[in-house]
Amino acid sequence: MNSALKLVSFHYHPSFNLKQRPLSQRQQISAEWGKRQQYSPKPIRAIPVPNATGGLNNADRGGNTLPSSPMTNVIQEFYSSLNDKDIARLTQLIHPDCTMKHTSYYKPLDIKNTITYFARLMEAMRKNVKFAIDEVCHGVEPTVAAAMWHLEWNGKIIPFTKGCSFYTCSAKGEALLIRKVHIFNESPVKPVNLALDILLFVTFLFDLLPKQAEDFLQNPEALVQSFVKFYKFLLEPVIVYLVAYSIRFWSFVVKLYKLYVEPIIVHLLAYNFRFWSFVARRLDMVLDVLYNIFKQFM
Repeated sequence: MNSALKLVSFHYHPSFNLKQRPLSQRQQISAEWGKRQQYSPKPIRAIPVPNATGGLNNADRGGNTLPSSPMTNVIQEFYSSLNDKDIARLTQLIHPDCTMKHTSYYKPLDIKNTITYFARLMEAMRKNVKFAIDEVCHGVEPTVAAAMWHLEWNGKIIPFTKGCSFYTCSAKGEALLIRKVHIFNESPVKPVNLALDILLFVTFLFDLLPKQAEDFLQNPEALVQSFVKFYKFLLEPVIVYLVAYSIRFWSFVVKLYKLYVEPIIVHLLAYNFRFWSFVARRLDMVLDVLYNIFKQFM
């Protein structure tokens, strides 16, 4: 994204209420871009939602919507589709060449995996979870915007569900479609000061081994590939041998148990059963004699 991400205060500008033929989205984008080209570039401006926890298209909570513009209309429709669990309507907002970068994934998702992700997201949200937009920011380019959001369950904010999404759109015919998405979501793990300690340790290693650090930063996957090779050539044979040895060892133990231990245990159990049966019979006879003696004296 070429535009800066610095927020400035939002000022409402008066407009004349003239009756004219509404412009298409492409015409609106062209007109807005032409106006912006006459001035020096400005940073992203923030558009706060009137009620941050009001959700989208929620009539019983005021039905607040975003200020109208081509990009905010796309964002409004996008999150409304998610809240309505309407994957067909959401698919119509996504460009065929759309790619999505998500902090939960190591690699960008293509159009197929992007649609699959949003379909699974709708399934995970079920019927009571909704997106609520806290703030929308416009970039210098009229086709770039960012949205800060959180999730709610029956109007109550769900902890650890805040996030920020960046959108880049492109016009296809008269429609404005989402071409790139970059999603940052809040992590439920809060390392607090540990994150700074980890950063200190990593930067120490980088300064200590600058050549290896440069190689790693140029190709981070090389470290994973090296570990995989190390595992296959060294660790995997050892692990396979240990597993096979453990299987043979415990098979031998089971055989020993069946041949020697199990007969002894069965014999001891049988002996104990016969012994306590004998004791029970003798005790019964003693009790019978005592009962007869007691009966004679009574």
